[in-house]
Amino acid sequence: MSCADGAGFQCSGGGIIRTDNGVGLSSSGVQVYGKSTSDLAANNPTKTTASGFALEDGNGVAEMRVAKDAAGNVTTAALLLSNLGLSWDGRTERPPIIETFRTTMSRTQLNSSGAITFSGLPEPSDLSFYNFATLGTNGTQANYANNAYFPRTGNPSRCPADVTPCPTVESVGLQNRAGDWRTGGPTPDWVSAARLHEDGDVHAGNGTPGPNGAVTIISGGSGVGVPYPGSKGYRSFSNWGLQYANLGTWVSQDTVLIEEWANVGNEHNKNRRGIVAFGDVTAPTAVPTTGTATYSGIAYGWYGSGTLTEPPVFRGAATVTVNFATRQAVITVQNTATNDAAGTPVPATFTATTTLGAAGANVANYLTGTVSSGALSGGLGGRLFGPVVGTGDSAGPAEIAGAFRMSAASGAAIIGGFVGRKQ
Repeated sequence: MSCADGAGFQCSGGGIIRTDNGVGLSSSGVQVYGKSTSDLAANNPTKTTASGFALEDGNGVAEMRVAKDAAGNVTTAALLLSNLGLSWDGRTERPPIIETFRTTMSRTQLNSSGAITFSGLPEPSDLSFYNFATLGTNGTQANYANNAYFPRTGNPSRCPADVTPCPTVESVGLQNRAGDWRTGGPTPDWVSAARLHEDGDVHAGNGTPGPNGAVTIISGGSGVGVPYPGSKGYRSFSNWGLQYANLGTWVSQDTVLIEEWANVGNEHNKNRRGIVAFGDVTAPTAVPTTGTATYSGIAYGWYGSGTLTEPPVFRGAATVTVNFATRQAVITVQNTATNDAAGTPVPATFTATTTLGAAGANVANYLTGTVSSGALSGGLGGRLFGPVVGTGDSAGPAEIAGAFRMSAASGAAIIGGFVGRKQ
């Protein structure tokens, strides 16, 4: 595993190498994702939000990056999203999302090596940067993406009348909860974050296009130069992490066909959500060719009973047995139920037999196969993580994680994943 942000980081990789059984394989992980369906209706009834759920077969990429301290605790996290079928102007894909859930005002970018960098945010009066004012729809879209405008001491946020109370904070940063894996239990650490974002909001600058190409400058305390937190959507992230393996989940709601950029009178919201299993992958040459290993952990994901149904989160137990000689891995997910007080059973239980890559091949640490649960069917992919350890029945990589997706003719759909530690 090589991460652009350097030592101490675990990452999934910035591109999809190939897709097997509907699951995308990246350099250090596997991933699946789904999309909202309310925005697909001819007359979208709820333009300020997005709901419903269906599997997505597009070319989207979700890249996870987390930094951990010596004890395995996540200290920073980043979510990078691209090619998700989101457009501000109806012609081009919006700029890639670089979400770090920071709690300070700044601008986030990638340097030439792909590492995340932070810089000061230009003042609203800088119309060479906020150039929608002078160029209109030919303005630089990237200048309106990945900016954190809050917290701020001057120019308070200005919410429309129907947004009350008016938020003044975009994110409170990472929230952590320790698991019991360090003492032999099955539960990983859990970390989560959320942010209200303003990507694409042209009200970030103190100027708007006027008639005949003139620029209307609005300055002083009543200027347009402050969008309000969440004016164009929100993002959330959670990570179930062990020492080497992670199961990351994400949601991004984004405003598309933004009226200033598209001028088509159909501004509305879409959302995307996904699962990424990633981390410090085991070197392919280190994966054993004999013996078996058993892993125990959790399963986690979303289940939608129909395309128009908002999917609840579910959780369950996962066990995996890998036979390194036959190159087969059997994954069992059981006791799946909504992750709330109700604990409503979810039809995401299954036992799937998958194939591990050939011994010595560069995919010796990768497994893939089909999966089914009643009327639901789909695919599963997984990776082996960490060094080979000698605990349990025989030697094997320390951890395992994977992602799966299933759907049915009824419109029901599932995306989920699992993460476990060698017993």
